[in-house]
Amino acid sequence: MQSVRVCIECVHSMIAYGFLIAICFSLLSFFLLQTVENCVCILRNLSYRLAAETSHSQQGGSEELDGLLCDTGGKDAESSGCWGKKKKKKKGHDQVRIQKRLFHGIQMLWHPTIVKPYLTLLSECSNPDTLEGAAGALQNLAAGSWKWSVYIRAAVRKEKGLPILVELLRIDNDRVVCAVATALRNMALDIRNKELIGKYAMRDLVHRLPGGSANSSGLVGKTMSDDTITAICCALHEVITKNMENTKALRDAGGIEKLIGIARSKGDK
Repeated sequence: MQSVRVCIECVHSMIAYGFLIAICFSLLSFFLLQTVENCVCILRNLSYRLAAETSHSQQGGSEELDGLLCDTGGKDAESSGCWGKKKKKKKGHDQVRIQKRLFHGIQMLWHPTIVKPYLTLLSECSNPDTLEGAAGALQNLAAGSWKWSVYIRAAVRKEKGLPILVELLRIDNDRVVCAVATALRNMALDIRNKELIGKYAMRDLVHRLPGGSANSSGLVGKTMSDDTITAICCALHEVITKNMENTKALRDAGGIEKLIGIARSKGDK
């Protein structure tokens, strides 16, 4: 993967082809959709362990992106209109500009401007493999404490990507739900994201756990693999860590009973 990353033309081609034609899904043939899927899955793999496998000189500066980390309206900002609450648009310094200089080659893999194309795929595509690849790429980019991961998490919030990820928890595909749950877990490393996910996504996360009545999440839980259940539990753990309001939301959504049931069922095996 390291040798592929340093091939500038290769990275440019996959990003350009995979994302530029993604804006017109209704006009694409099956062949082209398969090509998009292949590009996205390769980009997901190229996005893995970037902090450890790229040099400091390759990573470049990030001073121009500091605005991403500031919600100018404080609590009233509500994630720049995320989940329905809209802010008044202001002119001047609070307009985030995340591309003040040209990024190229390997840097395109992690620059926050790549977030919007991934979110476009997640909101417009119906191919489970492409959805899993795009969610997996965001999952990789948002992992850990790398400086670019911090910016990626903020960019997903600014681009209203959290509701898109939460919506994908509701689809009937185990691998997509697993990738999305892990992506949400990594997004919750950002304090503001954690608050929003706990407030607006707790019931969706709990709903995908096994247990409860047969008419609600019981049937859903039976179809979830152990990997997916683990991913959801990890997401819940991160969302409630050091956040009392989210812990209360977990209780109110019936999550504690489900987690106890999972622990007991695993202990009986």
